[in-house]
Amino acid sequence: MRLRLFLLFLALALAVGCVPRGGRGGGGGGGGNSGDDELVDDGTDTDGDGLTDMQEDELGTDPEDPDSDGDGYSDGAEVENDSDPTNNEDGIFEGGFPFNADLEGCEDSGFSGGASVGDQLPCAAFQTQFDEDYNLWNLRGSAQYLVIDNSAVWCGPCNAMAEWLDGSNNGFIDPAGNPIREAVWDGTVRWVTAIYEDATGSPANLADLESWYQEYPTDNVLVLGDGSQQLISWIGPPGIPSLSLVDLDTMEMVIVDDTNGVLNAVMAAL
Repeated sequence: MRLRLFLLFLALALAVGCVPRGGRGGGGGGGGNSGDDELVDDGTDTDGDGLTDMQEDELGTDPEDPDSDGDGYSDGAEVENDSDPTNNEDGIFEGGFPFNADLEGCEDSGFSGGASVGDQLPCAAFQTQFDEDYNLWNLRGSAQYLVIDNSAVWCGPCNAMAEWLDGSNNGFIDPAGNPIREAVWDGTVRWVTAIYEDATGSPANLADLESWYQEYPTDNVLVLGDGSQQLISWIGPPGIPSLSLVDLDTMEMVIVDDTNGVLNAVMAAL
């Protein structure tokens, strides 16, 4: 009899001991959890994108890929700027233009005087064809050169330049220069078309930028509004279209108002 009671007691003890954690023995439903199992963010950031691995797990991003959705913006930068790091159609800037979180050395010196070789491009934002404010210092380090194309809607040759840049073999630029536009398309060279006047000679506005982009929807080309004529007055070309060249490492002017010189310099760098 004693042996049978002992075996029954042993069976009950083993049964109680096998209750899974969180079941009857662990206070399932949160009533008996002391919080010892709560995960703690230890600050590990495997991919160096500014988000910890735990934050990435919560967001659904890849902790081993700094750009989970492959849109050119780091996951951390997207979160900081209210865009979705899991959606490659929701970037920081429409059109995928570069974003530079650290605008070191970017001082708004204004556009006083005239541009000369060696001058830094002033730190200022312009309205884009997507109605966004874009500081050209965001382009720093994204390529070797930035081409500034001063243009106006009323200018026939400016339109011919844009048509060539968009892929037309219209004879405005010799076919030998076609590698330049291909470099613009793939981001090897940066290009901005700064429009200062509309078809009637009035200051350019957002509608003019949108119409220009609709006519010439060239990949990686920023269409900027220069209706206040800050940029064109600073460069001071006697005629347009006018190309100038900026070194994107130093943000200094390399060539001022010399279209052929710019095209030759870019070709030599490719």
